[in-house]
Amino acid sequence: MTSPGSPLRTSPRAAIVVAGLVLATLGATLPQSMTAPVIGMTAEAFETTTAEASWTLTIVLVVAVATTPLIGRIGDRYGARRVLLVLLPIVGAGLLLAALAPTIGWVVVARAIQGLGGGVLPLSVAIVRNIVPDRDRASAVGLVTATYATGIGFGVVVSGLLADNLGLRALSWVPLLVVALAEVVLVVSLRHVPRVHGVHIDARAAIALAVGVVAILLAVTEAPRLPYPVAWVGGCVAVAVVSLGWWRRRERHSPDPLIGPQGLRRRQVWSTHLTAFLIGAALLGMLVLVPAFAEAPNSAAPADGLSATVTAAGLLLLPATVTMLVVGPLAGILRRWMGARLPVVLGTVLAAGGALWMLAGARELFGMIGGTVLVGAGIATASAGLINVIVDVVDADQVGSATGVNVVARQLGGAVGAALIAAVLVWHSDEPNPAAFGEAFTVVAVITLLAVASALLIPGDRIASRRR
Repeated sequence: MTSPGSPLRTSPRAAIVVAGLVLATLGATLPQSMTAPVIGMTAEAFETTTAEASWTLTIVLVVAVATTPLIGRIGDRYGARRVLLVLLPIVGAGLLLAALAPTIGWVVVARAIQGLGGGVLPLSVAIVRNIVPDRDRASAVGLVTATYATGIGFGVVVSGLLADNLGLRALSWVPLLVVALAEVVLVVSLRHVPRVHGVHIDARAAIALAVGVVAILLAVTEAPRLPYPVAWVGGCVAVAVVSLGWWRRRERHSPDPLIGPQGLRRRQVWSTHLTAFLIGAALLGMLVLVPAFAEAPNSAAPADGLSATVTAAGLLLLPATVTMLVVGPLAGILRRWMGARLPVVLGTVLAAGGALWMLAGARELFGMIGGTVLVGAGIATASAGLINVIVDVVDADQVGSATGVNVVARQLGGAVGAALIAAVLVWHSDEPNPAAFGEAFTVVAVITLLAVASALLIPGDRIASRRR
């Protein structure tokens, strides 16, 4: 094992471990996005309502946002290798249960188990920090992080193809095979990763944080669809305020807080979480908007849609998805030249450029592909840069939990972005129209511009080093 700070190049064994971590991240991420495009098919297959079937997606997100920071902290406490090798079979069991589920209730339970996969990314980043030397660490972190964003996009792209040709249960079998392969690769190649001594877990603080973020997520996703939506949304927001307020007070007095003293007080950390929230909103907003626009009928009005099939609309995102996977590791190379902050700024600027390109009217087929590729490249670059900022600035015993909070920020942002775009598309009528599409593209562009502003708030490397 190569210790942090070693000038040596990455060994072949470490490269195999990184490949296993990429597979683990992909297998755990796919269920978070593959379910969304086929909720209607799920309701039909299990003879239930769309509202009930939507819980197959919501429950994954709820469990992920509730448990990801805690799983990262458990990895800090007991060792990221040990926790990851236990977690992957649990996620696999959830996928197997979903593949064999006889009723919608069993599917929801299975998806809840799969939500634990949200903890795979922070554990993977913690492992990379321990096994990859400084020279190659940023690129390895970029590859693993880009896989997270790519998995979300790829899940949207292939879910319709798999469901149409192999059936809904293929949406569980395919990730299960990926997770199983990852487990085998990591068991064989990943040796001991040292645990951090002196790390404690405050269960009450963890529960309060989980309740708060889940309440926010439900306020965005499910509460608006319930009877008396204003009351439900208000209640969820009130629960979130109380829970997060209590959690924050307890964190201040804890000798070993869940997120750490850097957590929400240091600008280099809270600004990365804010930027993660915004790029998550931009990514999921794009993944909702672009297929909807592509499937809309093309009439005499400009930018009225592309009249594409569901499959073609999903494939329209494939170039952006591939770009995210390719570009992510390059953020590590950029870090050597630019430092940790500038790749984040560059990524958000690229994403904003792509969003503005589509807003300006480049909405024919090739214009859309170009715009989405720019957005995807920018989000991959920024995402990898954000995690590298976290790895650089936090202490070794906080990498898992701090990365977990960043993942949760991105998941919450994604939920807000997807819900916001969906609401804008049907704001004026039940079906999207040219005016609604124009407003939706404007919203995505504004989110990316806010991400640029947030990225600029991240202190430069010299400022950060003086404040450490």
